Amino acid sequence: MATVQLLTKGVKNPSTLYIRFLNGRAFDITAKTNLAVNPKHWDNSKSNYKNMVVVKNKIKLQASFDKLKISVYEQFNEAYMLGDIIDKDWLQSAVNTFFDRPKQEKSLTIKREFVYYVDFAKWWLENKSSSWKTSKNSMLNNRAVQQYNSFVKIFENFEGKQQFKIKDINGVLLDKLSTHMSDHEGYSPSTIKRHINRAKFFLHRAETESIKIDPTYNDRVFVEKEEDILKPYLNELEIDRIFNLDLSHDDALDAIRDNFIIGLWSGLRISDFNRKLDISNIDDDYISIKTTKTGASVVIPLHPQVRHVLQKRAGFLPAKSSDKHFNEKIKTICMLCDIDQMIKGKRTIVDKSGKKRGEVGMFKKFKLISSHTCRRSLCSNLYGKIPNHDLMKILGWADEKMMIHYVKKTRVENADVLKSYWNEKYK
Repeated sequence: MATVQLLTKGVKNPSTLYIRFLNGRAFDITAKTNLAVNPKHWDNSKSNYKNMVVVKNKIKLQASFDKLKISVYEQFNEAYMLGDIIDKDWLQSAVNTFFDRPKQEKSLTIKREFVYYVDFAKWWLENKSSSWKTSKNSMLNNRAVQQYNSFVKIFENFEGKQQFKIKDINGVLLDKLSTHMSDHEGYSPSTIKRHINRAKFFLHRAETESIKIDPTYNDRVFVEKEEDILKPYLNELEIDRIFNLDLSHDDALDAIRDNFIIGLWSGLRISDFNRKLDISNIDDDYISIKTTKTGASVVIPLHPQVRHVLQKRAGFLPAKSSDKHFNEKIKTICMLCDIDQMIKGKRTIVDKSGKKRGEVGMFKKFKLISSHTCRRSLCSNLYGKIPNHDLMKILGWADEKMMIHYVKKTRVENADVLKSYWNEKYK
């Protein structure tokens, strides 16, 4: 005999309520109801709240649960007689059909009792993100969901053992979150702005779910200005010094330098040039690869220095190293190349308590070099020399605004472009 059960999985509060439909050995399938309950208050064996819990409108809720079960039975009987396949997709469709009822019947479903911000954010990502339409009228893609999940982890680090309630998230708290991401996580101002927008995004979603919020969360949040912190790139003369550095005495360092050259002249992220890239991606003087971060397919011509790296190794790529080791050693390589002018920047350090935090100050340039310098350098060195549209396509950016974000030429360097133009025009 077919049986319908309503149950929770795990101990997180709130937890999604699932519906299980089983019929002996014929099938045993489960689907989400998109309802949320406190698992401590739920009795899986009875498919209802525990007797000891006082719930408002309990009789109506019990009636609602019974209606859901009856609806599944009725839809099953009809589907069985028509010879439909009874599987997980069918059950999910049956649940969705039940909830697609007039508003007066929907009011009998469970009213979510969210209190804490992180609990709500996780619930929304699990239950609502797949059907959310962006401002461009497209569905939220997997990459965007990953970014929202990353933000939730950042917020958890920020709150520590203290759990912030949704109604307590206000402009003052978001200012503190911004400072935390700058001082303790080492994020750039542009990244902090994106995460603050994600923090507000979940508050917007809570508001649409009729959850009480503090309206001051929409106040302007202080974020340190981008131009106050220089993110260094390597110009072509500096790259030449790295390329020409004699490392014949150290094969391991030589391999890291050659991988560095590939990154500097391909603009690929470290997840691609130091992990994913292999010789099969290189053919007829081009690198063709689907990027790990965005899934964009890019085609990049081989720079003469990259061709030299391959010829030097009989057509093979240099040995790889861990990302951490790579980032440590490219600083050493830049130091050996006397790339040591003092510039204002931000680096991540580990304090006495073992926590990472950002430190802003004047540093020798080599100390601020990282794997992401590669992508920043190629964009900065090519900007203005080839059309923006072509540069976007080559490096896999979806819009020009994001590409320009990577251009890190100083005001003097920009002025030198105009100076060279005038010198050439009026010579």
